[in-house]
Amino acid sequence: MNNLRGSLILVNVTGNMILTLIRGGCFMKKFKLSMLLCVLLIMFVGLIACSSDGAPATTDETDPDETEVDNEEDGNSEEEGNEDEAVEQNEAVDLDGRVIRIANHWDMTPPGGTELRDMIVDRHAEVEEKYNIKIEYVEVTYDEKVSTLTNSILANDPFADLVSLSSAQAASLVKEDYLIPVNDFADLNDIAVPEIPQELGTIDDQFYMIGSTVNISGGLFYNKTMFEQAGLPDPQELQESGEWTWDAMLEAAQELTSGEQYGMSADHNALPLFLIASNDEDILDIPNLEVQIDSQKSMEALEFMAALYNEHRVIKPNEGDNYEDPKRYFAEGLTGMVIGYSWEMEGRADLPFDWGYVYFPKGPQADDYTVPVNSYEGLTIPIGVEDPEIVYQIWEDLQVWEILEDERNEWFELISPNLETYNTLIDMQDNVRPNYWPAYGLEDAFYEMNENIAEGIESPSQAVAKVKGEAQSLVEEFMK
Repeated sequence: MNNLRGSLILVNVTGNMILTLIRGGCFMKKFKLSMLLCVLLIMFVGLIACSSDGAPATTDETDPDETEVDNEEDGNSEEEGNEDEAVEQNEAVDLDGRVIRIANHWDMTPPGGTELRDMIVDRHAEVEEKYNIKIEYVEVTYDEKVSTLTNSILANDPFADLVSLSSAQAASLVKEDYLIPVNDFADLNDIAVPEIPQELGTIDDQFYMIGSTVNISGGLFYNKTMFEQAGLPDPQELQESGEWTWDAMLEAAQELTSGEQYGMSADHNALPLFLIASNDEDILDIPNLEVQIDSQKSMEALEFMAALYNEHRVIKPNEGDNYEDPKRYFAEGLTGMVIGYSWEMEGRADLPFDWGYVYFPKGPQADDYTVPVNSYEGLTIPIGVEDPEIVYQIWEDLQVWEILEDERNEWFELISPNLETYNTLIDMQDNVRPNYWPAYGLEDAFYEMNENIAEGIESPSQAVAKVKGEAQSLVEEFMK
């Protein structure tokens, strides 16, 4: 195990996973093995969620989630649980040569040839021998997953035993009773999947989207050099003391805004998502299917957003690209803060200033910091699959449980510019706030509202009044 440490990186945002080489910015170790080796591990460690990484627009910004830090200090999450115990309890079942198909929008077939690749292939072979099966990986394009799966279910012949789906894709199929929840055949207290991945994989109070560990982020990058030169408190210190609040962020943004320099840059479709979640509210009350964009907490968040743009004028105007411009402004040293995700850290390793990473500050109605997640991805079991409990058990046995969190945390180590950022990333894994409102027909519902608030065309109350009824109708239409 020790010769694997420092060899892999792993990242998942809103459900997709990307792998990247770290060229700089590491505070503990250097990267050792190639990207290709990393790809091989991810093939077998299971789908992890994501957030990015929205709203309200979705947080999925990917074309898509210590080893030397004391365990009592690094914030090891509740995920660790009973993984090894649960895997050891799985008993062999002879499936008489059955082919188990696992579908994704990328090829998961493992080659061999190196120590790490051979370890993964060996696990694959052990599982095939244990169950007398053949595992086959099916590649289907992302956009064709739902139609391919639906057609095969209607033909009483699911094209795969496990199919990777996003939360939006899964929600549409759950509505049609086309997916089997793990709850149907297993006690969730006894399975190997830890508590947080179970929470992220839940739709309508049932665990559908299977994943092995969590790699979630969504917070605020800040220019440490700019803060120091302005004599401002470090946001990481404020976060540690519980004083990193909307007011603290506003005070810093006001102090940093001068001439061509602004306190913040922002995507006006992402900022409301973070503001609403950080004020202890969800955009959609999913159990009751009620859009909450007009709740007291949501309105407080949108009023604060309007003030940032139009009263205090601390957000640098974008120049035509609401997604890329805020990132570019920050990288060029033109703004002091910007919303972002862990997968962006590698690209910021060589910036000409020091930076840090913290939670988005908490609002006046919140007690704790949180990471909003509105999109996730996991493996699902279609209706009609034979022996779904055994299929799930096979998936458990394929996971390299013993290294999952170590390798994720090692990646956090490699990309973090300082220990405080690393600790924040670790802590985020236990403080996710899933709310899959885009899956209920709302993905494009709030763009005009967000733009009008940011540009001062309408007040928050006017903008919300225009969209609330339509948004509620979209949810009701989706549920028909």
